[in-house]
Amino acid sequence: MPTTQSIPRAGSAPIRQVRPGSAPGAPLPPRTASPAVSTSAPQAVPEGVPAPENVFEVSDLSVSYGSTVAVRDVSLGIGRNRITAMIGPSGCGKTSVLRCFNRMNDLIDIARVEGEVRYHGHDLYASSVDPVEVRRRIGMVFQKPNPFPKSIFDNVAYGPRITGMTRDRSAIAEIVETSLRKAALWEEVKDRLTDTATGMSGGQQQRLCIARALATDPDVLLMDEPCSALDPIATARIEELMQQLRTEYSIVIVTHNMQQAARVSERTAFFTAEVDPVTESRVGLLVEYGDTATIFSNPSDERTENYVTGRFG
Repeated sequence: MPTTQSIPRAGSAPIRQVRPGSAPGAPLPPRTASPAVSTSAPQAVPEGVPAPENVFEVSDLSVSYGSTVAVRDVSLGIGRNRITAMIGPSGCGKTSVLRCFNRMNDLIDIARVEGEVRYHGHDLYASSVDPVEVRRRIGMVFQKPNPFPKSIFDNVAYGPRITGMTRDRSAIAEIVETSLRKAALWEEVKDRLTDTATGMSGGQQQRLCIARALATDPDVLLMDEPCSALDPIATARIEELMQQLRTEYSIVIVTHNMQQAARVSERTAFFTAEVDPVTESRVGLLVEYGDTATIFSNPSDERTENYVTGRFG
């Protein structure tokens, strides 16, 4: 049986080997301090200034479900401590690509991932890599808030408990408070932590889900249309929160809201779907990837311009 690798953070100790049969949730190395990042409106990298290191490097990525190719030949890099947006019409493979970053597609029996996804230089799909450890490091927030039918406290404590991060009650309580503070929710719920989470408003539930993702001390936060089920006020809170979180985390967001992508992200990837001449089925592909300001104001591909100006999609 192959050994299992845990994935290190940037600047952490070399990759550790975990003996077969040992707990996959072995303690993680301490989080390294992220470089200072402005929380003001996203700006393109000035000419002559080196771009930040990439947390992900994707090469020739294709995702299929059974015999159907959902998206093909995707290559891009995701910068550390940046917000990267993926936009495009429905069915173009944005979410399929997003789910590759923490191996969520592994949970779909008929899914097949080809190509390469490297996380801080390590092959995320190597046979020796533990997918549970991957999902600890790379958290995910879904389209609709999905709190567990538990208390607010137990929702946030769930990840640290189940992965064995700690069993000390005071340490769990500290993780819960810290995560809720990072999700800008602590002041709203600190006096009702034992209340059922399903009784919260939609916006609060989504921020709770963000807190739950942060509780396992991830490096990256994936967000799959996190505001699609929220009202404008709740959406604004989530967007403000994203700007605060990017000082500590790398964020990748899938959104159908082009205004949202323009507001929150520094880099934008535009996907579309075209008919494969051989199979006559629609296949997603990456059309253009660059600084958000350029994608929305001066794209290099006519298909991108047609989409961001509302001519289709």
